[in-house]
Amino acid sequence: MTAVLLGAMAMGEGTAVAETRGDCPVLEQLGDRVEGTVSPGACAFIAKQTEFGAMRSDTPETRDARVRLYGSIFAADGTLAESGSAPPVVGRTNIANSLRTLLGAFPTFRFTPVKIVVNGDTVFYEAANEMTIHGQVVRYPAVYRVVLRGGEVAQGRRYHDRTEWFRPIETGALRELFAGVADDCPRPGPSFTGPGLTAPVTDPVCHAAYLGRLSGAMTDVRLAPDQTAAGAHTRFQEYRGTVQAKGRTIDYGMIVGTEPGRVRYYFDTLPLSYDDQEMAELFTKLLTGAARPAP
Repeated sequence: MTAVLLGAMAMGEGTAVAETRGDCPVLEQLGDRVEGTVSPGACAFIAKQTEFGAMRSDTPETRDARVRLYGSIFAADGTLAESGSAPPVVGRTNIANSLRTLLGAFPTFRFTPVKIVVNGDTVFYEAANEMTIHGQVVRYPAVYRVVLRGGEVAQGRRYHDRTEWFRPIETGALRELFAGVADDCPRPGPSFTGPGLTAPVTDPVCHAAYLGRLSGAMTDVRLAPDQTAAGAHTRFQEYRGTVQAKGRTIDYGMIVGTEPGRVRYYFDTLPLSYDDQEMAELFTKLLTGAARPAP
């Protein structure tokens, strides 16, 4: 695992790809946050995804409008999956209904684009997410990786650390896969960020310890490169497959984002730290105790 991720870092250095902006109004808003050749289909997805991320959900009317927009992003037979363990949601209607449930519990959910890289029909949409959970604002990064068909999402995957959702309800008891790994990191080197880190770390020794901690949380790792996209400065590489963790085999994936002098990891530590029953109990706490925002 460590060797695979270090190899992905090396591939990302010095990437340069010709880019075409074309006739896509949303690119004027996003500027250099978008890299790669943007087709009309990719433009339509980026525009809708960006609009969806900024919409409000605090009334039934705004929530319905947001769900309708989100549904229109997907093909009728499209799929949407988390980065770890959960089976994909299949079909536009089911995807829209799953969002309705999420927004019903967490109407303050929103995100803003950070970096978007396009490779033909594949788009990596990196975002800064936030929502209010038990009265506490929770912020966490994510990458939405989609494969388009006719401008609609045929296959969507979300890469983020769901462990962050439980920080307000498991105070002092949350299992932290990377606890203490960045406590003593004074040495200089390329910057890296990832789940469990509150700030970028530049220490190569700590970087190796971080990847070692990740490798130690799983066995029988069967991950292979999947989708990729590279722009003038940024490269995203997806890995998908299965791993064994907490006594069971799970579908799993991660994304490595690289740019000169910086590496970003996106994966879900939740199924690496909790088994299926424990995860179900956590989600019951989360959804039954969800706090509504003030009017």
